[in-house]
Amino acid sequence: MTRNSIRLRLLFVAVMSIVATIAVAGASLVFFFERQVLRYVEQDLNIHWTELATAFGAGGEGQIGEKLTDPRYHQPYGGAYWQVSEGGRAIVRSRSLWDKELPTNGHRESGEQDRAFEVEGPDGSELYIIEREVATDGPQGPRRVSLAVALDHDQIVELRQAFGWDVTRVLIPIAAVLVLFAWLQLWLGLRPLRSVGQELNAIRTGQIRRMTRHFPDELSPLVESINNLLDRQEDLVRKARDRAGALAHGLKTPLTILGGEVRRLEQAGLQEAAECMQEQLRLIYTHVERELARVRTSGTPAACGAYTQVDQTIVRLLRLMQHMPRGERLIWQTDIPADVAIDMDPHDFGEVMGNLLDNARKWAKACVTIQVERLDDKARISVADDGPGFSGDGQGGRPERGVPGRSEPGSSGIGLGIVEDILNEYGIDAEIESSGFCRVAFDVPLCRPGQVKNAPRSAVLMSS
Repeated sequence: MTRNSIRLRLLFVAVMSIVATIAVAGASLVFFFERQVLRYVEQDLNIHWTELATAFGAGGEGQIGEKLTDPRYHQPYGGAYWQVSEGGRAIVRSRSLWDKELPTNGHRESGEQDRAFEVEGPDGSELYIIEREVATDGPQGPRRVSLAVALDHDQIVELRQAFGWDVTRVLIPIAAVLVLFAWLQLWLGLRPLRSVGQELNAIRTGQIRRMTRHFPDELSPLVESINNLLDRQEDLVRKARDRAGALAHGLKTPLTILGGEVRRLEQAGLQEAAECMQEQLRLIYTHVERELARVRTSGTPAACGAYTQVDQTIVRLLRLMQHMPRGERLIWQTDIPADVAIDMDPHDFGEVMGNLLDNARKWAKACVTIQVERLDDKARISVADDGPGFSGDGQGGRPERGVPGRSEPGSSGIGLGIVEDILNEYGIDAEIESSGFCRVAFDVPLCRPGQVKNAPRSAVLMSS
């Protein structure tokens, strides 16, 4: 996942939410635990105070008549303390206080006399203390003394810390489980988007023509829009091809008439004018054919969804070539494995092979060889003839497009230009060898598994 990933962003927010929630829950549990412990301590202090008051009353004259039960009272700084004060001065205290005294809190209001409060104790400790005044009879009349019992706050801190660690050990696995399920939720929630990407990739590679998988209601409008866009694109490509065909037929008659006029000029002895017009007609024919070929192939790779059976297409084209001039006198040799299906539109493959075979028919001396072989995930297709190669640099160099380049006059190179234009639409380069012969070869990707089963086939067409 990248930094720009939606899944990473959502997972980050989910993790932060879980961590914050777990932290608040842990802090709340510790806080309420401490409150409950303080209530328990306050109840315990009330019991200790009652015991102290009973012992003080039994002793008389401000003495403790019986030994208190908590052993910590007898250990210096043992954590539990008691003290009897009169007039703000301690008259008797527990041994645990040693040489210290509990600070009195006589200024507390009467409504707070039964509540515990915090004071600073011996040895820098903090104490929870309950202090109440009682009235007793003395030799000199009634007297009021203050009875106080206290417990060390460190014990509560230790309990709180121990409980906090226990809560942490419980909440960490809970947080891990929540993060795991958050990731699972995101994985399941975004899975339909991955399916959309897979379907689009399958359309791009030609395995399917439209998105047909059932998607959630939230994605159905998007899928429907994509399918409508693909339908629209396919319709535009079809209309462009139809218009190209109509244009080709519409120009055929005017070009034929102009060709007749050129021959009439030649018969009239206007050779220079005839050659000039013939050259212009050739240029017109070249540009028209090239542009028509581009229109017919424009958008084909993007439309996808079609494939071509190589052997069937070439067989139909060879049958056509054998009925054209010189075609019946040539030897057509083929080496084509059966059931070779390539990832190319049948119309485009027909244009490529039709132009290559027609070129070979015009220039071959006696033999034309068509060979197809499998190379891993591609098919190498080559057309070779024993005719003259390209002229140019005297070493089989390739001519410029649209410029007469074969070793005999009358060829404009338009067929090879159309072939290269179509192959370039698929990102394919043609390899041309023309040293004493002519051989054109190119590699086309083979169909992927399932593409032949799902994709439709269209009729093989060839430019006239």
